[in-house]
Amino acid sequence: MTRGTATIREATSSDRDAVVALLRAQLEEHSIELAPAAIDFAVRGLERNRELGRVLVAADAGGRIVGVAVLSFLWTLEHGGASAWLDELYVAPAARGTGLGRALTEAAIAAADAAQCIALDLEVEPGHEVAERLYERLGFRRHRRTHLVLPLARGRAGDAASLATPDSREARPYASLDHLSLGVTDLARSKRFYDAALAPLGLVAYETAPTEVGYGPPGGKPVQGLAFSIGFEDPAAKRAVVPSAGFHIGLRAATREAVRRFHAAGLAHGGTDLGVPGLRPRYHADYYGAFLADPDGHHVEAVCHFAE
Repeated sequence: MTRGTATIREATSSDRDAVVALLRAQLEEHSIELAPAAIDFAVRGLERNRELGRVLVAADAGGRIVGVAVLSFLWTLEHGGASAWLDELYVAPAARGTGLGRALTEAAIAAADAAQCIALDLEVEPGHEVAERLYERLGFRRHRRTHLVLPLARGRAGDAASLATPDSREARPYASLDHLSLGVTDLARSKRFYDAALAPLGLVAYETAPTEVGYGPPGGKPVQGLAFSIGFEDPAAKRAVVPSAGFHIGLRAATREAVRRFHAAGLAHGGTDLGVPGLRPRYHADYYGAFLADPDGHHVEAVCHFAE
């Protein structure tokens, strides 16, 4: 999504320092004390487990991060199921008045909708009437209530190390789908294809063995969320594989540009076009996908659910 010369996109690990700096500035403006390590810990948790929420950023024409929105996913009785909370939204002072606040809010709405949330909640600090009017123009309704909070023992120390790791089974249950493996005929050939095609989606080879290659986010083997691997279907015989009819893999992309880069890189490394990057409105209005066959004929898709 673009707004003037700025780009709204999902944050990556390379944006973390800038995101943490903006969030620190926002909390200071509201006289809220939170250790920088705790902010960093929370942002890393969202990076490593997208089921917890999203971090969206606004980057100016020079690539500098000048705005951030943090979305947390919840399950509430009030809304009857999955919902989202716009936890933080902040635009650097020098970038205010350019429409970035609205653009970030719209991106957060789109992200919550793509995650099949029923509603999106937020709160506004007293004295921010301009923000209130913006949210009301976007369709938010007022709820007259008082917000109370009770810090629990785990968070009172003010030390990120005292907080529950978002990857722990104690913190939340795992998703149903744990891992997926594709059989390939020529591992080196397939690795060249997947290394190139998956890089724009933020996936890298975290493990390479004589018979298998595992892919996931940078930083090592995923401890939660889907792990994807390729390998010989029969390591001993190394028989040629036959793709299964009707089977295809759909991988999420943070931006439409990432979908386009996935498609171009895959074609350049042995893939076959099965559908050029573009909107597929039969799924929903912002469904932007591209389709390839890998060197063995497996169908692989990259899809972005966000408006550009």
